[in-house]
Amino acid sequence: MPDVAMPRLSDSMEEGTILKWLKSDGDEVSKGEELVEIETDKANMTYEADEAGTLEIVASEGDTLAVGETIARIGEGGGPEDSGEQEEEEPEPEEEEEEDEGEPEADADEDDEEPAPKESSDNGRVKASPIARRMAEERGLDLADIEGTGPGGRIVKADIEKAGGGEAEEQPAPEEPKEEEPRKPARDGEAGRGDVEHVELNRLQRTVARRMAESKATAADCV
Repeated sequence: MPDVAMPRLSDSMEEGTILKWLKSDGDEVSKGEELVEIETDKANMTYEADEAGTLEIVASEGDTLAVGETIARIGEGGGPEDSGEQEEEEPEPEEEEEEDEGEPEADADEDDEEPAPKESSDNGRVKASPIARRMAEERGLDLADIEGTGPGGRIVKADIEKAGGGEAEEQPAPEEPKEEEPRKPARDGEAGRGDVEHVELNRLQRTVARRMAESKATAADCV
C-alpha cells in the first residue's frame, strides 16, 4: 500500500500541520483529487492524490509532521472481495476448525495477563507526532508509558495533555481572593485607555514579522 508523505510545498518548508482532511478514512479517491489541507510557514495549501485507491488516514487533524513523514496510505480497492472469492473456491473442513478453537482461548488468557507491547516504528521508536514528542520531552514524560489514541496507536498532542495535564493542575495552590482596591481617578493623559489584549500570531504572521525584523536589521544605513 503506497504511503502518502508530508509534501514539501515550499523551498523553506521543514514541517507542516494537518488543518483538515477533505476525504474520510476508507473513501475511494481518484488521481488528482484534493485530499488534505496543510498549513506551512508561508500559507495554507491543499495536497492532491498522486494515484487512485482507498484512503487510509494515518495523521490526525492538528498533527504537525516533518517533511517526508507518512500522513496517509492509498491502497488498491477490491481486496476484501477477492479474498472472499478465494475462500469460497477452497473451503476448509469445519471439523478441524472447531477442534482448533480451544487453543486460541488459552492463548487469549495469557495475553490478558501480559500487556501487549506498544506499536513502534521500524527503528524501534514509539510512534508519536513531532509535537507530541516535543511536549513529552518538555514535561519529562516517557512515551512508552503513554497510550496513543491516534491512527495505528500513534501518540498525538491530546494524549500528552491527558497524561501530564492533571498533575500540572494540582500543583499550584489556590490563591486567596484579594480585596479590590478603590480605583484612583485617572490622571491627565491616561483617560481613554482601555484594556490591552495580546493576540497570539499564527505561523504565517510569525514568519512575516521575522522576515521584516531581519530586513530592518540588515538594511544599510544612509549617510
